[in-house]
Amino acid sequence: MTTSTAIPTARERKRRTRTTNVSSQPALRVSKLPIASVQLTHRAEVLACPACQTWCPLTLNKGTKEWKIAPHHTERAGTTGARRCSNSNRLVIIDIPSLVRWQEKRVEASADAAARRPTKVLRKVPTPKPPALHQLTPAAPTADTALRTYETHRTRCAACTTSKKDGKLRVKHCADGERLAVTYLQLLRQEPERRAAQARAEEEQRLAERRQAKEQVKQRAAEWPDAQVDFLLAKRRRAQHITGRLVEPIQGAAVPVEARPIGAVRSAEDVLAENPIRKRQQLPT
Repeated sequence: MTTSTAIPTARERKRRTRTTNVSSQPALRVSKLPIASVQLTHRAEVLACPACQTWCPLTLNKGTKEWKIAPHHTERAGTTGARRCSNSNRLVIIDIPSLVRWQEKRVEASADAAARRPTKVLRKVPTPKPPALHQLTPAAPTADTALRTYETHRTRCAACTTSKKDGKLRVKHCADGERLAVTYLQLLRQEPERRAAQARAEEEQRLAERRQAKEQVKQRAAEWPDAQVDFLLAKRRRAQHITGRLVEPIQGAAVPVEARPIGAVRSAEDVLAENPIRKRQQLPT
């Protein structure tokens, strides 16, 4: 007898089997299993294997007409090195009093599971972080800023001294003080050119703004013929509304608009004379 040396592979699960083999493990009761792991649709009965969580068809045993799990492997079909699941040919007892109620419970369980699932995560747009101080582009140095930096260094540096000899003022600098002084003198010589360049840039900006304003005026003048007809129609409708051709006058209570003669105005004494209650309440003179 020859022994095959080929590596076993997982096979397709059969829907209907003719074998009478039954697993020695105790039978599974459907009522004890989770509702979501059993589906008892007619001619499509399937069950999630408790051992390997693989969906397997339920088939009838040929001899006793009892339900059992179809033989299956623990891996997908075609996977090499697969092994037979221990729940193959295991009996299943369908102890459900009402299949309709079972299907309703399954639908309710599916709805509850769907409700427990988290909603789609909406990623919050991260707020742009401002650059650090060392990442900022420093402003262009000027003669004024260079002078302030030089004076600050002079007040804090002990090596930079000022002395007076033979009527002359002598200034001594350290390496940093000398560098700051040279920088200040260079920027002081370049200050007129910098101011002239700044004035030219400001003048060019003003000219560009004037040209843009003139172009806007020309553009509006070019668009006016297209909008003139709509403007005239709107003006005519507004005039008709004002004259009352389209809108009827508001009907309200009649309001006296005629002027009352001066003699018709009654005094407080006349009002008290007509009201006896207020007249009795009046104090005696």
